[in-house]
Amino acid sequence: MIINAIVFGFLYGFLLCFTFGPAFFRLIQTSIDIGFRRGVLIAGGVTAADAILMFFAVFGTSFLPKFQYFNITIALVGASILFILGFNSLFKQQTQLVYPKSKFGSFLYYFTSGILLNLLNPSNYIAVFTTSTYLTGVEGFSLNETIIFFIASLCATMLAESLIAFYAQKMKSVLTPTILRRINQVAGIIFIISGLLILWKQFL
Repeated sequence: MIINAIVFGFLYGFLLCFTFGPAFFRLIQTSIDIGFRRGVLIAGGVTAADAILMFFAVFGTSFLPKFQYFNITIALVGASILFILGFNSLFKQQTQLVYPKSKFGSFLYYFTSGILLNLLNPSNYIAVFTTSTYLTGVEGFSLNETIIFFIASLCATMLAESLIAFYAQKMKSVLTPTILRRINQVAGIIFIISGLLILWKQFL
């Protein structure tokens, strides 16, 4: 069962990267615009966010804060971040981009972007919590096997996201400014739609 947990966990984590959420498009956009290293930072943030979700899926949600209007606050903050990213991607000019200059500032900016965008994708919650329930309830995985499954999944996610960043950056040399502009516009639309979906699910 441990071998199965490793193999299927790795496949699960690899496929989970291609759900085409806001983090996926942000990873491609950043890798093309800024480079592979910044893309890897976003990939690390995405993986860290998955680790957070998997922790709560395995050990329960008792650690989550319990205060009034928590869900509404998270929805508003998340939607606002996505709207900012969306409109910036739609209307920005390349010469006007300003990114953190220090190494720590750059790390914090891109790493937290990956975390936030992945945590703001409702499909990730459904996928992770549903998978955890399936593993224990249907497949009969023990706690250790479930943990091994998710660890293998995290390794695959980091590998897949890094490969996406690498090949996206390689594509930059063959992309015209017009195509780059269209990629940014598509990413912007995805961000805005994702923000609207968060508000719709929260309030409607």
